[in-house]
Amino acid sequence: MKTININSQMILNDLASRMPNALTEDDKAILNDIYYESLEDLDDPEAMFTYTLSKAMRKHLMEGQSQEHIYLQRFEIPQIRLFELLIQQFPLANLSQQCTNTLLVDALVNHTNPVLMDIGIGTGFQVSNIIDALSKKGNNQIKCLHIVGIEPFADALKMTEENIKRVSKNAPFEVKLTVKEAFIEQMSQEELQKLLPAQYDGLYVNASFALHHIQQMSQRKAVFEILKNLKVNAFVLSEPNSNHFEPTYQKRFQNCKNHYGVLFQIIDTLSITATEKAALKLFFSREVDDVLGNTEEVRVEKHFATEQWVQLFEETGFSLQKRTASFEYEALNGTNLKTDLPNRYATEFKGEEITSLFWAN
Repeated sequence: MKTININSQMILNDLASRMPNALTEDDKAILNDIYYESLEDLDDPEAMFTYTLSKAMRKHLMEGQSQEHIYLQRFEIPQIRLFELLIQQFPLANLSQQCTNTLLVDALVNHTNPVLMDIGIGTGFQVSNIIDALSKKGNNQIKCLHIVGIEPFADALKMTEENIKRVSKNAPFEVKLTVKEAFIEQMSQEELQKLLPAQYDGLYVNASFALHHIQQMSQRKAVFEILKNLKVNAFVLSEPNSNHFEPTYQKRFQNCKNHYGVLFQIIDTLSITATEKAALKLFFSREVDDVLGNTEEVRVEKHFATEQWVQLFEETGFSLQKRTASFEYEALNGTNLKTDLPNRYATEFKGEEITSLFWAN
C-alpha cells in the first residue's frame, strides 16, 4: 500500500500542474479514486498524507466544500490534549518558543519598565511562559512589565487576561496588560502608539507564527514599516520556512507537499499513540486545506520562505542580529535548534530548515 500511495502522490503532482481549470473529467475521476483509496488505509502514514493532499485538491475544485470524512472520527482527541501535544511533544513549536522566549527574557531583564507587544497573542500561553521565566531570572531589573496583546479573536483575549493574571500573581514585579481586538494589518501607527504606556525604557515586539496570515504583500510591508517607526529595541519573528505565498498552483502544491510532508514525518517520530499522531496530522491538514483548497482571494496560510522574510526585513530598514544565548536544550524528538546561522536561529529536521527565528532592530 505504501508504494501505491507514493505513486498516488506523483499522480497528484501531475494533476496539480493542470489545476484548477485544465483538469479533464478523467483527471477528476482519478483524483476522486486516489482520495477514496487513501481512506481505506489511514493507519499507513503515506495514505494519511495522500488523503490530506487529495482532500484539499478536491476542496479547491468543489469551491470550498471540504469536510473530514466520518472514517476519521476515531482519531478525535480532546482539544486540550491536542494543545498539550503541540506545545510539549511537537518539536517545531516547542524549540521555536524556547528559543524566542530565551532571547526575550535575556533582553527584558535589563530594563526597569519594558513593554512586550505580542502580535497574535492568542490565549497568552507564550507570554505567560515569558513572565514565569522572568520571575525566576536572576539579576532582574524589572519593576513593571507592560504587555500589549493584539489578537483578532475576542474569545482568545478573554483567556489571555485570565492566564496572564494568574501567572502575574507570582511575579516579583508589576505586570500591566493592554489588549486590542484587531488584525495588525488594519492598525495604523497612531493606533499602535496609543496602546503603549507614557513611559517605558524598552519596546520588544514578538510575532510567533502570526504574520503569514497577512494576505497582501503591501500589508506586510506596511506592518514592518510601522514597527520600524515605533523604534523597537527588537522585533522577534518566528515563521515556517515554505513559500505558500506563491500564486501558481503547481509550485504551491510542491512547496506544500514538501513542507507538510516533513511535518508529518516529524510527527511519526514522536513517542505518542497512533491516534494522537493522526490527530496532530489532521490539525495540520486543515492548513493544507487552506493552502491548496481555498482560492487566492480567501486563503490565509500564506507562509513565506526564509529568504522572503529576510528580504522584507531589509526593504523596511531592519537589521538582523544574532544574539548570544544559552538554551536549556537544543534538540527534541529528532529536531534540532540550529544556532550557527549568521543572521537567525532555526529548527531543522534531517538537515532541512523548517522554521526560521529572527531577531531584528
